[in-house]
Amino acid sequence: MTASLVFLFTSGWISAVAIALLWAITLIVARRSPEPRSTVVNLAPNAISGSALLAAFGLAMRQTQVLWLALLLAISLVAFLIDLRIRLAAQASGLRRRTD
Repeated sequence: MTASLVFLFTSGWISAVAIALLWAITLIVARRSPEPRSTVVNLAPNAISGSALLAAFGLAMRQTQVLWLALLLAISLVAFLIDLRIRLAAQASGLRRRTD
């Protein structure tokens, strides 16, 4: 069992497993919500950010070129900022409704 775990990490395949699990959970959560489409739209930036980070980790474990890591980290940062904007906009609209 330890040898298979070592292989999963050193080959970078652990990232593929984690990304598949991340998206499966995201889609399950969205499917169980009253509005699945809007839930996927709201959760997608977070899942994209996490996927890019996990992919960067997997490629780093394989000691790939730094340019690919930088690109994936930049994608993760942009997706994180989009997710943050969506969340802050939702909070701001909630505040506006309570004060009107």
